[in-house]
Amino acid sequence: MLSIERQAVARRTATTEYRKFRGIALLLIVILVITMLSACGGKEKPEENPGAAKTEANTQAAVQSESSKENEKGNTIKIKHGFGETEVPVHPQRVAVFGLEDIMLSLEAPMVYAYDFKGYYLDDQLQKLNISLSGSADFKPNPEAILEADPDLIIVQQYSTDEKGYAELSKIAPTIAFAPDDWKSSIVEIGKALGLEDKAQAVIQAYEEKLKQAQDTIIQAVGSDKTVAFVRPSDKNLQVFFPSFNLVYTDFGLKPDSSIAELQKKSEDDWGVNLSLEELPLITADYVFASYGGSIDTEDAHQEAIGTAKQIEQLQIWKSLPAVKKNQVFKVSSRHWMSSGPIAESMEADDVVNAVTGKF
Repeated sequence: MLSIERQAVARRTATTEYRKFRGIALLLIVILVITMLSACGGKEKPEENPGAAKTEANTQAAVQSESSKENEKGNTIKIKHGFGETEVPVHPQRVAVFGLEDIMLSLEAPMVYAYDFKGYYLDDQLQKLNISLSGSADFKPNPEAILEADPDLIIVQQYSTDEKGYAELSKIAPTIAFAPDDWKSSIVEIGKALGLEDKAQAVIQAYEEKLKQAQDTIIQAVGSDKTVAFVRPSDKNLQVFFPSFNLVYTDFGLKPDSSIAELQKKSEDDWGVNLSLEELPLITADYVFASYGGSIDTEDAHQEAIGTAKQIEQLQIWKSLPAVKKNQVFKVSSRHWMSSGPIAESMEADDVVNAVTGKF
């Protein structure tokens, strides 16, 4: 079996040869058309046959336009990303993506391959595209499957691979990688790489407008002094997430529960803290959003996590929480609450608005 690199070279060579053949064929057609027009023009003066002159001018303009397109296809631009700086083709038309499907769908970008599995929060949208999909929750790019999709650009989530894996993907096609932490910065760079800068800005603007509308709706419904906590129950403890991990604390007009600041002082981690069962009474939030499992759990793993968490929910110490007593604990999907991107966070905004306004 040929190595990934040799297979990729073979595909690129075939593509190059096809473009050369197309260019030669186009040139021969143009020469033939011009020769025929010249022959017709020799029978009468140019001013006596303006139609022929106009036809020749249009033909030459079309040739120049086609030539310009060919030149554009050969151009590249440099894109800075998580593994350095890479020259990518202008306006790529066959993009393989792994882990950044949220951004790509928002940009309506031309994909030929994507990460997906049953239960992924973007599964329905990706299935409709009729493209090659990974079909597995394994969060590691498969070079052979990506090569088969014959991409002219690869875009991966930075944490899905390492330097060695990145080098392997780069043998197939120019590859750029972005961390999921700040999707707004990533979508700007990806938009630049795809020639969709205006679309990227439009996505950001629409998202910010949605957040503003969500905040206004919540404040109008319950005021601006309600508190919130985002947690993940298990059978032995409760993970409490910090504001740096999720926008529920900052973007919807809700305030972090008073316990959050105290827990942050004691924790060395940015994401949050594992709270023992004895410490549960610290959570006094008006609203509690509880997620189960992880963002890339299969359906079976997701259901198992929900089942396991039921053990803590049966304890009296859990039932004594203010939010539990008020029936204001809302179970949400970790699949989009723990994911990053305009689609995931817009879905979260809908969850919060529906919960606070009684529509959840």
